[in-house]
Amino acid sequence: MLSRERKITDLNITGKHPSAFAALLGDAHQFIVTGILIRLGFDVGVMQVKGVAYDLWLLAYEKPNGRKVSLRVQTKTISEGGSIKFTGGTRGGINRIYIPKVKEYKYTTEHNDLVIGVDKNTFDLYLIPTRFIEKWGKSRSVGKLQVLKNNWDILLNWNNDFLASLESSLPK
Repeated sequence: MLSRERKITDLNITGKHPSAFAALLGDAHQFIVTGILIRLGFDVGVMQVKGVAYDLWLLAYEKPNGRKVSLRVQTKTISEGGSIKFTGGTRGGINRIYIPKVKEYKYTTEHNDLVIGVDKNTFDLYLIPTRFIEKWGKSRSVGKLQVLKNNWDILLNWNNDFLASLESSLPK
């Protein structure tokens, strides 16, 4: 019997229930993002406390002076339709109690500093400063976020001038 080619992006080969798998996929992406950031040389840690609006903390750089800046980072899986949601307070998983719109909230800079979207098919990362999403709706197509894809300069130049210039380059 011939087996198909195995890929690093294979999903749910064990056949877990889709709802349960969605929650696990979010956890996996949190660790994948952590590993990528560590490989890039950044100091990063995983939050052990659940129920906060961020998954990681990260030390970025505020150039030109090179000062380190501590960022609260939320990781999000990019949906099948190619968009990223900027909301929290709801939870995937097979055993959740679902009460629509009771706990859902849109991220602001009070919750976190950076949202990193993970493309589950390519592992590309979209680095989205939370201050940008405060002016948008609850989600955004990654087609409008291409300038943010794998843009490590965001983490090397975390300052108002650089971020304002970057934000102005995004399509409306």
